Amino acid sequence: MAENIVLITGANGFLGRAILSRLQASGVSVRATDLAVSHDASDIVYRKADITRPEELKPVLENATTVIHVAGLAHIFSLDANSVEKFRQINEIGTANVAAAAAAAGVGHFILISSVSVYGPYTQGMYDESTPCNPVGPYALSKYHAELRAIEIARESGMALTILRLATLYGEGDPGNVGRLMRALDRGRFLWIGDGSNRKSILYKGDAARACVAVAERPASGINTYNVSAPACTMREIVDGIADALGKYPFPVRVPASLALLLNRHLSRIPNSRVAGLHQTVKKWLAEDVYDTRRFEETFGFLTKTSLEDGLKRELDWYRQNQ
Repeated sequence: MAENIVLITGANGFLGRAILSRLQASGVSVRATDLAVSHDASDIVYRKADITRPEELKPVLENATTVIHVAGLAHIFSLDANSVEKFRQINEIGTANVAAAAAAAGVGHFILISSVSVYGPYTQGMYDESTPCNPVGPYALSKYHAELRAIEIARESGMALTILRLATLYGEGDPGNVGRLMRALDRGRFLWIGDGSNRKSILYKGDAARACVAVAERPASGINTYNVSAPACTMREIVDGIADALGKYPFPVRVPASLALLLNRHLSRIPNSRVAGLHQTVKKWLAEDVYDTRRFEETFGFLTKTSLEDGLKRELDWYRQNQ
């Protein structure tokens, strides 16, 4: 059997580094690429490439049999006029460039790292892979269109495609929502809205890396889409877990959900983008965000290993060392 050579795009990123480390530990032959000139792991084949420039991708894909496409743009919390086009160029067009180059190079399996955000900003009940997508906002739209581009290329070329829709990631070096919440609690800039009983799906980055490696190590055929998440937990469990790890506790006064939504409904009528953004943030904070992951777990025999408590403690330890 031919050697499985796995190429990781976005190898210097939050998730890319975790996947790379996991693959190296499993003994798989790894190649890596990102925008930086070099990578700090000297024992891998690394080449710089910009996924928005197709001409730079051909040499990177040489001899690769599997591609894990992690590279992308996320965690832009202050959107400007250029953000929509940035998301489109990097997440949608960049994905199409890598997928097309992979198909042309004879890559057998393309693994696309996507997001549960393609379903919409929150869920009504538990969403599985058959739930229609309703992406809202430039990031979610760009990830959804990236999926469509990859599916089109896979169908035309016969390349196997696996789409992994990951829940919100957290862990050491977290640039996303859990990291923002941790900083807000640490700085005393947190106010309870609602009672925290609504459920959220989040995923420790180490478990996300394990999921990616499990897919990369298995033979693949056709086009398949999977949700990947840890079991849902309540907003209260997340906040209390961070507060316990920090040794700081949220301001005890709570704003009832009904009052917060009423105030935000009035504020949202003000023609100001910041106020409109606050309205959406409050709605998302109070909403459910729950996904059915049984299809992935049954197909790959996969279960997450890191508890919420352990994952938050690891993120906090990193935060304390690097804040």
